[in-house]
Amino acid sequence: MTRPSLFFACLGYACEAARSAAKTIGADLVEASWKQFPDGEAYVRVAGAPEGVGVAVFTGFPEPSTRIVEGMLLIEALRGLGAASVVAAPLYLAYSRQDRRFLRGEPISIRAVLRALASAGAEALATIDIHKQYSLEWFPGPAANIDPSPVFAEALRPVVEEAELAYVIAPDKGALPRAKSLGEKLGLPFDHLEKHRDRVTGEITMKPKKLDAKGATIIIVDDIVSTGGTLAKAAKLLLDQGATRVYAAITHCLLVGNAVEKLEESGLEKLYCTNTVKPRWSKAEELDVGPLLARSVEGLIERLHGYEAEQQ
Repeated sequence: MTRPSLFFACLGYACEAARSAAKTIGADLVEASWKQFPDGEAYVRVAGAPEGVGVAVFTGFPEPSTRIVEGMLLIEALRGLGAASVVAAPLYLAYSRQDRRFLRGEPISIRAVLRALASAGAEALATIDIHKQYSLEWFPGPAANIDPSPVFAEALRPVVEEAELAYVIAPDKGALPRAKSLGEKLGLPFDHLEKHRDRVTGEITMKPKKLDAKGATIIIVDDIVSTGGTLAKAAKLLLDQGATRVYAAITHCLLVGNAVEKLEESGLEKLYCTNTVKPRWSKAEELDVGPLLARSVEGLIERLHGYEAEQQ
């Protein structure tokens, strides 16, 4: 049995990565149309008669609630067209930061979103660098979290080669696995920032737990930059501690509010982002995750249909 045919269906900005993914594996691409009714309801339509497994590619920013609903409608539309199965591919999966009940009475938002996507008709799911890997356990089917570090490593290699000393730093302990993944691909030491409170003044500062920033080129890595406050403070403090240059590799560059102004003032040399979200800063460089998405989708389809297993 051969692999079932597949096609990518996409919405809006997500079509950039979907187009690249489709090209990588020779699949068809359908760009869905969408609009918003005067009362705020979303509308989606997939033209033509695509056949095979459908991959619904969308992203969760801006206006995350609307984007999630559009993604659900896209999935349901593909089922209505008779897709053999549907893989949901939310490039940036909104609501992923609310992954537990921090306060009594709160929802586990990401669990609700994942269940909603499944209820709309998605049998598998692939996303880029979800906030916490364990959240995907709430999706009732095969799910893949795609590590973007290969595209970051390729883009940052020239920076590393020019530097006499370079480190990869996570802004907190929770992001340390991301620093480890990128550091290992670049052959660099990695660490995370620790907060230190002055016992006299109460002032909070941050510095690497083990490594010394002095004289080093620093690459800060994380999954999301939203208002930019944490990243800007980290960049400024590392420069104050003697770092020669500070770069950032952030998967989802939301850059809301005055985030750009904060980053401009921080001294950050450059921001590398994936094309899951459109960054709005002249010092931000978009990196394509389409090929990574394509390979992940192939693996999910194999799990759904077992075509390779039947060949053996």
